[in-house]
Amino acid sequence: MKSIEQIDHENDTKSLISSFVKLIGLPELTKKVNFKRRSVISLTMIVSWLASVHFARLSLFRAKDDRHFSVRTARNVLNDGRINWQKLLCLIAARLIACLKPVIDKRRRLAFIVDDTLMARACSKKTELLAKVYDHDKHEYLTGYRGLTLGWSDGNTFLPVNFALMSAKNKKNMIGSAPVTQDERFIAGKRRMQAQRKMNDVTIELINQAVRLGVEAKYVLFDSWFTSPRMFWILKKLGLNGLG
Repeated sequence: MKSIEQIDHENDTKSLISSFVKLIGLPELTKKVNFKRRSVISLTMIVSWLASVHFARLSLFRAKDDRHFSVRTARNVLNDGRINWQKLLCLIAARLIACLKPVIDKRRRLAFIVDDTLMARACSKKTELLAKVYDHDKHEYLTGYRGLTLGWSDGNTFLPVNFALMSAKNKKNMIGSAPVTQDERFIAGKRRMQAQRKMNDVTIELINQAVRLGVEAKYVLFDSWFTSPRMFWILKKLGLNGLG
């Protein structure tokens, strides 16, 4: 009986993922993010498989190969520095918001939400762009990165919209190896240079990209760490109101 229940659960998950892929038009979106692979395996297949692995509560180490490709293939796609993952997430969020908009009460206020999370890597030493990051809760420097996240909400639903992995520009705080490339003609170089810029500047970049790709909002919510006259002024130029 347990095996039958497991098979039914897997089929339900696949059906839900398939419906989601059709709803947002994922095959169309993947053509806009610089995915280049000379094989029959599409980025839609990879993303759908990754979603099924996540809902099965498995890591890539424990996941089983798909019938069309192996786990190693999925890893290679995730590590492909040519794919614009930030743009893909923005495009997916814009499609989802467009689907939700007809059922959102017009009295609700649409807003971006900005926050950062410390990603500690205590045992790492040579990881690329690894740095000493200040923990505002513990009031001490820890080894790791900062995950900068841009979300969207109507006061009831929350959706991730954009993200950036942040390091440090000051060489005194740098522990890991230097960036592999700094050539900003390529996405890999852009991401590495972005990781070393000021977090407030990157926040504006993420918001600007989201607005340009069709994500609608009127407000930007963030904690006091992000607040500054310059931040409010730039947001106003983008047609947004900041709340700190």
